[in-house]
Formats: sequence, C-alpha cells, structure tokens
Amino acid sequence: MIKAENLSKSFITPRGRIDVLRDMSFSISKGSFIGVTGKSGAGKSTLLSIIAGLQKQDSGSLMINGTEILTNDDKKLSAFRNKNIGFISQEQSFLENFTVLDNVRLPAFIGLKKADDNKAQEITQRASELLDSLGIAHLAQNYPTTLSGGENHRVLIARALINDPPVILADEPTDSVDTEQTQSIIKIFRNLADQGKTILIASHDPEALKLCDSEIKV
Repeated sequence: MIKAENLSKSFITPRGRIDVLRDMSFSISKGSFIGVTGKSGAGKSTLLSIIAGLQKQDSGSLMINGTEILTNDDKKLSAFRNKNIGFISQEQSFLENFTVLDNVRLPAFIGLKKADDNKAQEITQRASELLDSLGIAHLAQNYPTTLSGGENHRVLIARALINDPPVILADEPTDSVDTEQTQSIIKIFRNLADQGKTILIASHDPEALKLCDSEIKV
C-alpha cells in the first residue's frame, strides 16, 4: 500500500541545516497498523506530512497504492489526498461555527455538485453512521468548542473516514487524553486495520503503540 525509497528531508534554520529524515526506505502492506516512533523533533510529524502530500521531500520517492504521489501538481495531489488519505493532525482543525456533523461530512462535499441532493443525503447518512460507530452520535449537533478532548479525537477520526480512504495517518492521536481514552482510541485504529485500512500513527506514548503490528523509527 505504501512504499518509500530513500526519503530525505531537511530544514534550514537560524542554527543551520537540520536533516530530519535521511534516506528512509520502507514498505507497508494493506491492513497494517504501524507506529511511527522517535524522540520529539526527530521527524515523526514530517514523515506523516510527506506521506499525506502536505510537504515535499528533498529526495527519494513515495508510492501509495501504486501511485507516485509527490510528482503530481498541487491540484492533482489534493484530489488524490481527499480520496485516498485520511489525515488526523495534532491541531484539532475544526470549523468552530460548524456542528460536529457538518465538520465530519465537509470533506465529502468537496467537488460535489449543488444539485446532487441524493449524494448529499448519502454523505449525511454516512457521517451519522460514523459518529454512531464511534459512540458520539448524540454530539452531532454540538459545536467543537463544547467537546472534551476524547470526543474531539473521535470526531477527527470520523472526518478522516468520511471518504472511505484506504490509508489513515494520525499524528499523536492520543495526546492530551487519559489512559482509558488512549486505549479506546487505539482500539478504534486496530479495528480499522483489521477491516483492511492501512494505519500509521506517530506517537511517543508506549501505551498507544501496544496494538501496532510494527514500528518505523525516525
């Protein structure tokens, strides 16, 4: 599902050049649950951002489901990402004046024709079903600012799943939640992998990595 060859990425800072990723190569099969580990600042978030097509590597290649994504222009890359990758960032990037339901279904409305009422109804139904499967259907009409940390994480997962992408990337998905919530969230990812989704989570939390199949260290 994901194949990287000699990925490298560096940044220029006031202190000079910092090599974050150096010639990273790995292959990840469909349905794998992979932990991305390393010290703070080692490049976990950078690696996920490159896989998501949000940053460009300096050198190397990256294929997802047989497609070399990083050679596409921004428009094609955005379309590919919306269909194939669900990305859960550290920042809880909600539209605060939108309800939970609206935030979840928003990515599926991108490119949808206004007159396609049947498709819009299907999207709303899927969003509702995702919220229900994650145990937060009762929050559909709430606004993000009223939610707890654990509830916010579940909404982000639902939004990442709305387009049914084969790959889910999560950057520190259990940050700022307690042990019980961590276990609950990681079990969600484990179940998704068992259903055939390919999951990568960047984390420094040993509790969050217990159910992973293997780890990639950066």
